[in-house]
Amino acid sequence: MNAIAVQFLPSAARDATRLAALLSVPAHEIDLHFFPDGELRVTTGPATATAILYTSLDRPNDKLVALLFAAEALRREGAKRLVLVAPYLCYMRQDAAFRPGEAISQKVIGPLLAGVADRVITVDAHLHRTA
Repeated sequence: MNAIAVQFLPSAARDATRLAALLSVPAHEIDLHFFPDGELRVTTGPATATAILYTSLDRPNDKLVALLFAAEALRREGAKRLVLVAPYLCYMRQDAAFRPGEAISQKVIGPLLAGVADRVITVDAHLHRTA
């Protein structure tokens, strides 16, 4: 088993392969297959001891599910450490409820990603009230 590889969603191919080249590690595109009912089958590249999951989480709804499935596959196949590199981190702007019944998405997505990845690296955490 290789030590490190970058696994990426198709929408992040250009930047992920560039990162892998800079790190001199292999890069594998995660295959996404959508069934007629909208369900998703995810197939990763070979697992490595450390897997870097790379994707920007703009337009996040499908990407989050794909990310969860990819993490499950990589862990089951032997990855010991998962590092999420998400240049844009979704759902962080809603850090408070401003009206009754309004969801605080940050309280859901933050712990979800922390439970999937051992480390999260981002550039834009989308925290508009945080300098």
